[in-house]
Amino acid sequence: MALSIWMMYAAAVAVALAQLGSAPADRPLAPGSPAALIQKHDCWSAEAPRDMTGRLPAHAIVATGPAPRYVDANLTGKALDQVFTGEDHGLVVYAFCR
Repeated sequence: MALSIWMMYAAAVAVALAQLGSAPADRPLAPGSPAALIQKHDCWSAEAPRDMTGRLPAHAIVATGPAPRYVDANLTGKALDQVFTGEDHGLVVYAFCR
């Protein structure tokens, strides 16, 4: 029983990593994946870089449908609202960018 629970957990983690576009260091990131866009545009998804202290991000990686994309200030403002004030703009917010 415990083994089957562990296997289900491991499978769920593998699916989540695949959806984010994560890949081991020896494999390239999936083109257009959130992870690839984050890397390409020098974005962050946790604590902001030191040089961004006191500044608002100008761009973000969000999805309004099935595919994530790099967006400008208009959707970045909505992403900030959604993440920090709880307003629902129907976005999936992956990261913020300079």
